[in-house]
Amino acid sequence: MKPTLIILLGISSLLPAGAKEADLIRLYEEEILAHDLYVELGKTHPGIMPFQNIPDSEAQHREVMAGILKEKGIALPEPAAGKRFVTKDLNKTYKKWLREGRQSELAACRVGVRLEEFDIADLRKAQQDSPEYKDSFAALEAASNNHLRAFHRNLTNRGGEYTPESLPQNDFKKIVNSAQQPGACNCDGVCNQEPKGNRQDKAKGRGQRNGQGQGNGPRQGRGKGQGNGPRGQGGPNR
Repeated sequence: MKPTLIILLGISSLLPAGAKEADLIRLYEEEILAHDLYVELGKTHPGIMPFQNIPDSEAQHREVMAGILKEKGIALPEPAAGKRFVTKDLNKTYKKWLREGRQSELAACRVGVRLEEFDIADLRKAQQDSPEYKDSFAALEAASNNHLRAFHRNLTNRGGEYTPESLPQNDFKKIVNSAQQPGACNCDGVCNQEPKGNRQDKAKGRGQRNGQGQGNGPRQGRGKGQGNGPRGQGGPNR
């Protein structure tokens, strides 16, 4: 773990309430940034499947953070006219990453990896700063792990490389080399497959899906099969 991150985690309990509120608002706005950025880059690069499938998850994550802010009695941020965010530097970050991501598919995948890496680092810190919401932040981190894997796989498949900027190298490698974490995000474990509308409900259960193959248990089964659960779940991001 980087020394600066150790220091931040060690003094988190000493942070004033205002600082913790600002961190929670930042997490909320980071989910908005991820959603909006992925939607825009998905228009430029429709062939990169994570940009088509992950925005719905980011919208869900935003609502989770909105619920936490509400429980803490923190008002949802209201950006000034012409701004997307109240958190310092997020407006510049959004514009910078959007500009970079539009340059090429490789650049767009790298932006996705970077965003998810930063998000994971912030969520880990949040679990220390606000332990009463540790389970919620851990679930969001698991979802971000899935998304990072999807973008990283798209990046390397295109011949790209990435050097971690926020996470320790070993942590980053462990994430990208690990299997999909079921139930961690609502993109049904298919962050890296073709858009939902084009998959003909292969990943979602369609009642009695008569055909070859079998699906055992809730949210399982791929392809045409008799999925017994309400929703089919695709395999790990590829």
